[in-house]
Amino acid sequence: MIKKTHSDRQLPTSLQWDGKGFPDRLQRAKAGMSTNAFAQKCGISESIFRKYLAGISVPGADKLVDIARASGVSLVWLATGQGSADVPNEPCQVNGALLETVIEAVEAALEQINGVLTPAKKAKLVTVLYGLYQTEEEAHMAPVLELVKLAV
Repeated sequence: MIKKTHSDRQLPTSLQWDGKGFPDRLQRAKAGMSTNAFAQKCGISESIFRKYLAGISVPGADKLVDIARASGVSLVWLATGQGSADVPNEPCQVNGALLETVIEAVEAALEQINGVLTPAKKAKLVTVLYGLYQTEEEAHMAPVLELVKLAV
């Protein structure tokens, strides 16, 4: 478990990757666009995107963020099927202590698996985790480690 200094928040323990339902949510997220056009919008090759749609492959955290951003759906909904597909239209306010905790969690997970991420991938991963941490009270290492493994 990761201890926080300022804010006592956590990743929800019920929040888990739903690979079985992901292809259906991905199909819904592309909202009638052609597979090729949507894949290009996401910055993903069409062949890889088709593997995601078929359930043959799953995106890493960075690609998951790209897909959610390009489609305008909630990242949590896209990954887990929980909550609404709609992205709340609220201004983003950064909690410095929470951001520090997320960065520490990512660094600890990377160290644990001897992993390295490019700055761009690390930024996307921190963004994903920051959004997830805002919903709960205490950070658990297992979900962070799983997302880091997907990103590496």
